[in-house]
Amino acid sequence: MPHQTILLEVSHCFEFDAGIVFDCWLDEHRAGRWMFATPTGKLQQIDIDARVGGRYKMIEHRNGVDVLHTGEYHLIDRPQQLLFSFSTESDSPEPDLVRILITPMPFGCELTLRHQMSAQWQPHQQKIVEGWTNVLVGLSAELNRSGGANSLD
Repeated sequence: MPHQTILLEVSHCFEFDAGIVFDCWLDEHRAGRWMFATPTGKLQQIDIDARVGGRYKMIEHRNGVDVLHTGEYHLIDRPQQLLFSFSTESDSPEPDLVRILITPMPFGCELTLRHQMSAQWQPHQQKIVEGWTNVLVGLSAELNRSGGANSLD
């Protein structure tokens, strides 16, 4: 029997160039400030090997526990597309797939995130959409804070 999946989609418009928005996904200094970050969490570890076949690992300490996010990069096509696997468990048998599509617009760009995941998570669909929405809002805040500059502040 084939593995059943569902597809979630979240979009956000940015007032920054597509290349700047794209680069934030692969820069571990910047990504640690917004990707999978929560207001009460504290980043413990971040490793990004930004190449096809490279892996990423982020650990944030939240509410007394360490939350792990891992995956592998399958496609890096700057500045328009990024495809990576995504798991919150180190021994996940079938990681999810996340595709980032960035479309240049006259005012900046539009980012569309498509998350393909196991149908077993359908009851949590709204919470997952909210989580990705918060990730994109965090990215927007990071870009606005830095003015889009690639800084290590």
